[in-house]
Amino acid sequence: MGILQGVMFVVMPCWFYSLMAFSSSKISLVDNLPPISSISLMLMTFMLITVRPQRLFLATILLWIGVAGPILTYFIFNPEELYSLRGLDLLMSFGPVMRVQTAQIFLHNRLQSMVESLYVERLQYYAQITERQSIRQNALEQAFTQIHNGPLQTLALLQRDVQTQQISQTEFLQRLKELNTEIRAVGRSLTDKNHTINKQVISPETLESANSENFLRLGEGTSIDLNLPFHNLLHEVYSLTLKRNLPCFQTIRVKVRNFAPITQFCLTLDMKRDLCLWLEESLCNVGKHARGVTRIVVTGEKREGNYILKVQDNGCGLKPGKEQQGTKHSHLLAKRLGGEFRRESLPKGGVICELSWKVGQLPKSAMTNGQKLPSGLSVTVNDFSLKLNDTEIVETNK
Repeated sequence: MGILQGVMFVVMPCWFYSLMAFSSSKISLVDNLPPISSISLMLMTFMLITVRPQRLFLATILLWIGVAGPILTYFIFNPEELYSLRGLDLLMSFGPVMRVQTAQIFLHNRLQSMVESLYVERLQYYAQITERQSIRQNALEQAFTQIHNGPLQTLALLQRDVQTQQISQTEFLQRLKELNTEIRAVGRSLTDKNHTINKQVISPETLESANSENFLRLGEGTSIDLNLPFHNLLHEVYSLTLKRNLPCFQTIRVKVRNFAPITQFCLTLDMKRDLCLWLEESLCNVGKHARGVTRIVVTGEKREGNYILKVQDNGCGLKPGKEQQGTKHSHLLAKRLGGEFRRESLPKGGVICELSWKVGQLPKSAMTNGQKLPSGLSVTVNDFSLKLNDTEIVETNK
């Protein structure tokens, strides 16, 4: 509003005194026009500071036409007034000087647009660098988890058996061959990113590298589709991991499993991947360290707005020592989810490993969408089994 008032304050006298000089031959413009040339230049400078760049050039042209138009037109029809010093001053002020300032404003606009474009380009470049660093960090974490849950587990067991001299040379060579296969499979999964997988679950014999965004490769070599409902993913990880040839799995007689459904929008694919890898690692810890274990309980349940994922055994418990890398990774995962993690020995023996985080309310439709687990409550003793609800209890007589 102030700029408009300033423009009217400069434009109105120019038109008023120019029309008066046109209408009467006794009135000269150079003798009656107020000293507004310096005011007009100051107004253009003020517009350069306050008016938006998109409108500045057009506003400058309109101001030049409104101020200089009537004066220069008058001088064209009355050139005798140009011989006076005031006439030359007005001609120079509203002619070349004002045009040069208009050109400077035009160049300033172009330069400002170039600077803004460069600034936006730099911001996009830095955003791409940050995104690439995040992707690289996630890839490194996934690579570590795959190696930790696969070849490192096999290598640790092999080292322990060699130290206790509980392995023959033939078995030693066979397990080295299996270790080599696992390492190569991890390498393929990290380098081949463009292979499309048509099956939801793929056996190790037909394994090809999974697309890193939609598929998860477990340590034993199987890839599963992360687009499956979360409780189905947990069931796949549970079933496939317990089939691995880990020594403490051989003594388990009772297996209790229950995974409650959770709404799909609560979890991204990356969150599903991290949680499935966490479950796999927790189960592998039971299979490798829980000596004397006969019972394992693996559950995922909703309680008071939290989803609690738990792995519990009745083995020998935790050994005192410093915090391992897997435990540190679990604490970082809990922090990313905004939840909590705990891993501790139980008073009556065994270990409980629990991860909990906040989730949204589960809609009723999620319980009746036809995505049921393939098993319910089952109690198996030799050849007898019973199924009920969504909990599975399996007892084997070995």
